[in-house]
Amino acid sequence: MKKEFRKKVIGDRKSKDIEFINKNSSIITEKLLSLECINKANNIMLYLDFNNEVKTDDLITKLISLRKIVSSPITLKDERKLVPTQITDLHNGIKIGAYGIREPKNDPNLEVNVNDIDIVIVPAVAYDRECYRLGYGGGYYDRFLNRLRKDAITIGIAFDLQIFDSVPKEEHDAQLDYIITETQILTPRK
Repeated sequence: MKKEFRKKVIGDRKSKDIEFINKNSSIITEKLLSLECINKANNIMLYLDFNNEVKTDDLITKLISLRKIVSSPITLKDERKLVPTQITDLHNGIKIGAYGIREPKNDPNLEVNVNDIDIVIVPAVAYDRECYRLGYGGGYYDRFLNRLRKDAITIGIAFDLQIFDSVPKEEHDAQLDYIITETQILTPRK
């Protein structure tokens, strides 16, 4: 069930042209930057976009210009673990890592302590209206999010086409604090 659902949503997202991706990524970036929690945060982890995901390079550049500590995960496949690593240079400080996804170059001096992270902007294949995410199937982010401080904020960014009334989920799947799309900001009903 999850596998087929994932495949369909990724296919729908991949079918969108670059104009759609760029325009809506820009709208989502502006919405994110207007959130009070983003403005108050010092330390923000987010993903480097891949495969027609919401683009994050512009967001990263803007967050760095606001003097935020910005990190992205290095994926350790053998340990099935994410290591948040600070981005200091979006052009020369990035390499292609596990699964063909861009990630910061490995520099132990730039590793970020999980307890210092205020906000994590999370990738996903799809989300439901209660802010549960359907990831790519490796469980990396679900395990990582469980290690965050209790007051850390989790945000999913996606295009409207990735939002559903419900997504296949299991007990360990993470519920996020916000989902932001080009037309809406979702929060879990309390």
